[in-house]
Amino acid sequence: MKIVLTGLEQIEIQPADQPAVGSGMTRLAVRYCGICRTDAKMWHEGHRDLILPRVPGHEVLAEDEHGQRFTVWPGRICGRCRYCTSGRENLCESMQIMGFHFDGGFSRTLLAPTESLIPVPDTIIPHQACFAEPVGCVHNALTALNLQPGERVVVFGGGTVGLIAALVAKTQGAIPLVIEKDARKIAKAGAFLDATQITALRETHESEFDAAINACPDPIAFSQAVTKLAKGGRLSFFSGLKKNQTIESNLINLLHYREAALFGAYGLTRQNMVAALEMIARHQPALEHLVEAIVPPEQLSRQLPRVLAGDGFKVILDFTGKTGRDSAAPPPPKTEAAVVDKTDANRLFQRK
Repeated sequence: MKIVLTGLEQIEIQPADQPAVGSGMTRLAVRYCGICRTDAKMWHEGHRDLILPRVPGHEVLAEDEHGQRFTVWPGRICGRCRYCTSGRENLCESMQIMGFHFDGGFSRTLLAPTESLIPVPDTIIPHQACFAEPVGCVHNALTALNLQPGERVVVFGGGTVGLIAALVAKTQGAIPLVIEKDARKIAKAGAFLDATQITALRETHESEFDAAINACPDPIAFSQAVTKLAKGGRLSFFSGLKKNQTIESNLINLLHYREAALFGAYGLTRQNMVAALEMIARHQPALEHLVEAIVPPEQLSRQLPRVLAGDGFKVILDFTGKTGRDSAAPPPPKTEAAVVDKTDANRLFQRK
């Protein structure tokens, strides 16, 4: 079977075909594929790179005919332009993206560029390999920030990617603070926050952060990220903003007066994805708290509106026929989210 997007909010389940394997391609059996918010936006409103009809999906764990496990760097590149030859293949002039330009992982079988296959270590719980793409995107975003041990970084957005960004920042020695305006999301993330010792608040009066990341499409959050920067601070423009919004020029002038640096972040390189797998291997118990559900592919239409709304964490399609968490996966403990006093929490981030 394969799940085909045929038009806006139009999904069809079709029999999987068996096209010939062309040169430079490998046929894989998909085991798991995560549903990204970009997949949901593409279903709802289309995408500039989308060519219909299309099988979406770019967060995969798949196996070749020998049972070797792979995730797939979702790009197909020319290999010749200045970006490809300088290690910035995510900016390739002729980039084609799996699930957009060619069929992706919402299918039992997948034809993927052989050069894009990245082996997944046996130590990683199979469905957690679906985090490789989003974690890799975070690695790309944070590379430009060049975080130093002890630096304070504020992350705007407490969804899956925002929490991952905070965790990656912490592994690099920084001190992250997540700002999420929805108290329900903070409560829902309680087990993850407890496991990682990361603080999330609805707001903070602290400023003078060394770095900031916008991990949500809200222009207000982006504006707040700019105002929270110290002189010489760095901002990772990670999440694209909602369309047709306005940013005050006085706000942009703050970047000028504070000599703050603004770094765009788009996609990821293959090396980012390799680094992501290394991080996943070290933080599987914490990341398991971000797995909202593992569902059969037939439930995709039911899940897409929830993913689009950003109500939960990661939803993963299970193409193994088993449906459920892998036997090796530790079940998330049933813990209540800690209630943190804002004043006390903010003291943690005051510059000494």
